[in-house]
Amino acid sequence: MTDLTAQDLITRLNDIGTCMFTTVDSAQRLVSRPMAVSHIDDQHQLWFFTPAGSEKNEEVLGDGHVNLAFVADKTWISVTGTATVVDDAQKKLELKDLGAQAYFAEGAEDPEARLLRVEPDNAHYWEGPGKAVALVKLVASAVSEGTPHMGDKGRVGL
Repeated sequence: MTDLTAQDLITRLNDIGTCMFTTVDSAQRLVSRPMAVSHIDDQHQLWFFTPAGSEKNEEVLGDGHVNLAFVADKTWISVTGTATVVDDAQKKLELKDLGAQAYFAEGAEDPEARLLRVEPDNAHYWEGPGKAVALVKLVASAVSEGTPHMGDKGRVGL
């Protein structure tokens, strides 16, 4: 197994860029939606732009526990943490990006723009072979007595 450092993980998260952002609603149901990461700071906090009246903001205010699921071709990363709604004009300007421009009429300066800050607790990752290699490994293990090694996995404290 290959152990990833926190910086290795951050690099992969930045490369993927978009995650399924999961919150807990008032009925204790899990609710997920795709969101683009605007920035990951030096403290490993993940930042997202969100509209002020969004249901996810209410869910974060009610129960700040979140899960961020990132998926790429051969990489899966699950980040758990606590989210907070932030309304900080300076921080919004610092983090302005194309997402803010696309979703808000006045970009990062729009009065309806808010930020979600996720302070991660830890992350689990899985990295595996491509489909063709996975198929070969599965077939080989079916005719042998071994279990296929389908990739690396681990936990990274953030």
